[in-house]
Amino acid sequence: MRVAGYIRQIPGHEQADTAFAQSERIRRWVRDTGHDLVATCQDDGSAAATADRGGYRALLDIVRSSSADAVVIANLDALSADKMLQEIMLADLRASGVTVIATDEADVETLADAAEDPARQVVRDIVAKVAEYREAFGLAGDVGIVAPARTAVQDATDVVVQLIAKPGA
Repeated sequence: MRVAGYIRQIPGHEQADTAFAQSERIRRWVRDTGHDLVATCQDDGSAAATADRGGYRALLDIVRSSSADAVVIANLDALSADKMLQEIMLADLRASGVTVIATDEADVETLADAAEDPARQVVRDIVAKVAEYREAFGLAGDVGIVAPARTAVQDATDVVVQLIAKPGA
């Protein structure tokens, strides 16, 4: 299996794994399981905001290009310290067709679909409903990219707008 590693030292946390320690745990996991490490993406400790993460953006590019079958992280905190953001990021990675694996045993159960953390379950439910909504209304795919298409609903809307405009003209 082709795997991509993601490493991020948590900014401001003194007890957090260093980037080097995370990298070594990922490399050891890959060696021990016999998988192929195709890339390692890393964000430094200054990347506190999600938008500042060039390494994570590179990971998404690798995943979306089907160059990896799985993403390996040292622990869930590498994605985010916030559970809700973790779940959103996990859903996005899974929707891209990869398995997410943590080398930290404490995170293995959390990554399982049957995790019993109520907060995570709520976020997973919301993410699933958003995906269902986007699919139902033809908004699936990359966010913000909706192919313009003429549908019966749009035609009916155009007619309503025209009817409202004509009487007052």
